Amino acid sequence: MGAVVVGAVDGLLGVALPFAVLAALGVLAWAGLGRAEAWTPSVSAAADAWLIGHGVDVRFTAGGAAFTVSAAALGPALVTALAAVRGGRRAVATDAPALAWAAQVIVTAVLAAVLVGVGTSAAAAPSAWQGVLVPVALVAVAGLVGARSARPGAALPDGVRTGLGALLLVLAAAAVALAVLLLGRFADVVALQESLDAGPVGGFVLTCAQLLAVPALVVWAAAWLVGPGVALGVGSATSPFVGQAGPLPALPVLGAVPVDPPAWAAAVLLVPVLAGFAAAVLARRSGATTRALPLGLLAGAVAGVALGLLSAATAGAVGPGRLAAVGPDALLVAAATAVLVGLPAVLGAAVVAPARSALPGSSEDDGPQ
Repeated sequence: MGAVVVGAVDGLLGVALPFAVLAALGVLAWAGLGRAEAWTPSVSAAADAWLIGHGVDVRFTAGGAAFTVSAAALGPALVTALAAVRGGRRAVATDAPALAWAAQVIVTAVLAAVLVGVGTSAAAAPSAWQGVLVPVALVAVAGLVGARSARPGAALPDGVRTGLGALLLVLAAAAVALAVLLLGRFADVVALQESLDAGPVGGFVLTCAQLLAVPALVVWAAAWLVGPGVALGVGSATSPFVGQAGPLPALPVLGAVPVDPPAWAAAVLLVPVLAGFAAAVLARRSGATTRALPLGLLAGAVAGVALGLLSAATAGAVGPGRLAAVGPDALLVAAATAVLVGLPAVLGAAVVAPARSALPGSSEDDGPQ
């Protein structure tokens, strides 16, 4: 019973925490508008936002027009995934880890189904099967990752560790680049925010909504750093090589986007190159003994697939008309990342010898007698 309770609590936290934040913002926006209508539509909108944050398609109908939002904001999904990893680690400490993991997954499925029902209204219709399957798959995989990481001696293959390390370096560089852009063009972002005339409460809610989308924006920045860039709606795109100017979506944070890249922008491709090389060198220093070619090729494949999946999740539609196509091209991002990370990883693994203690038959006492 203890294992079931542990898993159920972790499943509840993974869903309830991000939804509670979204619901609070929705009710705050309703209170700020001062309308006589009931506040319940705000909670329904929060459920839709939670689902969109996990990559679930939601079809909206407004003024006789219908459109689907399919691009994931990733903010709520990140909270859910971190809670699931924590739950997986806690499950290992129970007397029945598999039971705790199953309880976490089942509670997530039940709560996700409830939120699909809450989010369904005359104005919004979430995809029912996606609304349950996507969060459950995320929690199931993240829980297994957490459980594996908590077991002693559970090491990933050298190439996988190297690829994930390179991916983290690219995402870290993307986060720094995004922060620099926001600071450098802060005046443009503020001007766009004020032009929406959302009022104090509406402005606060809009800012919080953009913060929830920060993980998706970091993925977009990473797609820009590896070359393919990002579509910002039909007719608008940006990459290190070309900028297609066009009307941007009315999202203030997009005021920081470099639609017209500078001449030196192609140099940012050094970021994934250096990330692949550095990750391979660090893997060698930490005891990786796999030969350079398979290690580097596997690292490139892992980094490419992972960033490609993240790109696919954050690409899609965010509104009608021009907003039906935003985000990176997942296949191009995956291919570019695999090459730009994999080849330097082969070189990095080749020029650095494995740590002596990691070689078969070696020991710390080996040396001249």
